[in-house]
Amino acid sequence: MDGGRLVLPLRWRGQTRSVALTRRGDELVSDGMELCGFVPIIGQNGEQTAPLIAVGTIRLPYDQDQAVDTDALAATLAADKPTGHFLSAQRIGGEESFDGVWLRATAGDDRVCRLEVTPEAVEQDLIRRPAAPRRSPVLVDGGCLAYLTVTREGTDPERPFRLGAAAYGPRGEELAHALIAHIEAWCAARLAVPRMAVALSATGAAPGHVIGKPESRITLAY
Repeated sequence: MDGGRLVLPLRWRGQTRSVALTRRGDELVSDGMELCGFVPIIGQNGEQTAPLIAVGTIRLPYDQDQAVDTDALAATLAADKPTGHFLSAQRIGGEESFDGVWLRATAGDDRVCRLEVTPEAVEQDLIRRPAAPRRSPVLVDGGCLAYLTVTREGTDPERPFRLGAAAYGPRGEELAHALIAHIEAWCAARLAVPRMAVALSATGAAPGHVIGKPESRITLAY
């Protein structure tokens, strides 16, 4: 019935949020969302995970609806030729969360998913250290990728860390600049969260960026 409320953990594009949803007609509409973690249901097939290095020290979890060429990505990383590292103009404090960059990217970019890198991979210089090695946002396109980085600088004692993007592959620089655009959009309104609407069909669905699921449509809009 209208006004019914549901609070549940949802995972999309590699990140997880606790979302409060209220029924309004044929849709569930969010009243708020917070960062959270939860144990996935055994046997779920909505998210897949592919190792990008044979020993499994670098992995890419991605949603079932995303067209990800894991073989091409693995070949790019095996070549060990990073395109470069690009810095944004934005800084964060030592205790400041940057997960909002990820959330912002999911509201308009279907190339975003999650990169998992073990300490062993970082120590062996298999890849430049991501912002959060166990779970960082990454943009992927064919055999190219760009992921979030955090670099310590001494120029601002209040916010000593600069956000940026490490790039791999021939279009890696393009992806890095796209990720930096998401960083800049997040920094313009760091506490903002998107409105989420969940509908069972396209009929009457709310405007916004659509993430299609087998039994529903999720739309996100700022």
